[in-house]
Amino acid sequence: RCRGGAPAVSVAVPDAQRRLVERLHQRLLEQAHGHGVERIETHLSWVLVTPTEAFKVKKAVDLGFVDQRGREARRQACETEVRLNRRTAPSLYLGVRGIDASGQWVLPDDRQAVEHAVHMRRFDPAATLDRLLAPGGGVSAKVAEAWVDQLVDQVVAMHAQARHVTHGGLIDDLRRATHETHASWRAVCDGPEQWDRVDSVLHAIAEREQAMDGQCRQRRSDGFVRECHGDLHLGNVCVFEGQVTVFDAIDFCEPLRTLDVMNDLAFVLMDLLVRDQPQLAWRALSRYLDATGDHAGVPLLAPAMAWRALVRFKVARLTGGPEADAWAERYLSGAIRFLSPRQPVLVAMQGVSGSGKSAVSQRLLAWLGAIRLRSDVERHRLHNVNEPNGYSTEARDLVYDALFDRAEGLLRAGHRVVLDATFLHLDQRERVRELAERLQVPWAWVQCEAPVEVMLARLAARQGDASEADGRVLMQQLAVFPKPFGEDEQPRLMHVSTTLPLSHWDAPASWLPLWRLLGLSPPQPDQAPV
Repeated sequence: RCRGGAPAVSVAVPDAQRRLVERLHQRLLEQAHGHGVERIETHLSWVLVTPTEAFKVKKAVDLGFVDQRGREARRQACETEVRLNRRTAPSLYLGVRGIDASGQWVLPDDRQAVEHAVHMRRFDPAATLDRLLAPGGGVSAKVAEAWVDQLVDQVVAMHAQARHVTHGGLIDDLRRATHETHASWRAVCDGPEQWDRVDSVLHAIAEREQAMDGQCRQRRSDGFVRECHGDLHLGNVCVFEGQVTVFDAIDFCEPLRTLDVMNDLAFVLMDLLVRDQPQLAWRALSRYLDATGDHAGVPLLAPAMAWRALVRFKVARLTGGPEADAWAERYLSGAIRFLSPRQPVLVAMQGVSGSGKSAVSQRLLAWLGAIRLRSDVERHRLHNVNEPNGYSTEARDLVYDALFDRAEGLLRAGHRVVLDATFLHLDQRERVRELAERLQVPWAWVQCEAPVEVMLARLAARQGDASEADGRVLMQQLAVFPKPFGEDEQPRLMHVSTTLPLSHWDAPASWLPLWRLLGLSPPQPDQAPV
């Protein structure tokens, strides 16, 4: 049972429950036939881990924000944990087991059940993404990208199915649920200098929160506040039986999982960025937005990521030790960067179908720190486009209208935008210039080029891509394609040969011409923008 505003009442576990867990541990040891059964103890539970299974018993404690002293409250907590986590990890969470006074298993509804446990399958604790994606982990870029794609797809599906909530869900509600005060933050800081930095982040979050209060409340009315995961950092994502699996959603306190979906997503994005994985972070955001179209929620990310970074900072400080202190500094530095203002810019990718725009722009996102808008994705999103493949003139105009509407909203909110479309016609390109000049943001073109035979081969090999263009569409584009850029456009143009290996575009030095066109300082290899 989650409560707000109450102090800790009882942190001592009853002796009878400790003895019961010990009896259960002995039963499991007897059944393990010589194999060990590990017992892990946290503030809220015991976890008994056999070679193939795990059993979590909730402690009969009251920590202020959660009261588990009653047996029925503990049973409900077990059932809630299974319900929540089966959304993303049905193969891990097997159900709820009853335990009788002798430490034997019984059915959950059995009258002899004096305790309950969450029944799970065991997974390798070294198979969580915080470890697998660590530098030197030996994971290839291709595998890491596939894992992140699977993770985002799980989050998208979970958010789509999640129960809508009409109360709570704001950052301030999270603070109240965890009783955060300036005094509690000061207590975990290592001296006045660190406290000053934490205090500045707290004030900056509060200012953003106040400025966006109306938008946040409107999003709640519009159904974007839902029963989410609540603790979506990389340590709560594992690779189990070859599949990325999100587990350990917050079950003990409803306000901590009652969030705007962008706040939930912010945790994993923050963790990827702090762990020096900008390519994966921007890939994740791009994939999420392509799937949901929730570009209007992007302004919520910066304060949400800063808050999530502060939470991990506090966890690290409470853990203590040199390694934890180093992580605390990384999270605090990340929180400060997330709130630092950046110059919005507009980059438009140009090229016919198959020219490599999407593949190359994916690499650009990490170094530019941008959000990509793809015409192919928007074409699928528009339900009133009924022409075959959506390539009619009318359909095309609707798609470009949607692209520019989304781009303007993001630029006005201070974000960087990459437009990914063919831009074959002069009027489309003129709209790019007009938008950038009206909003007074730096802008540039990236023209993607490849031999016709290479582009035809790419289109023939496409699978699962948002674009439906084929060789016929390409040849039609080439037949009517006017000279793309006049002399007045050349000064804002970067030419890109997409026959180069994609890894070429992972290096920031490859984008030096673009930084010059935009008037930006080139990022250092270890300092991708956040």
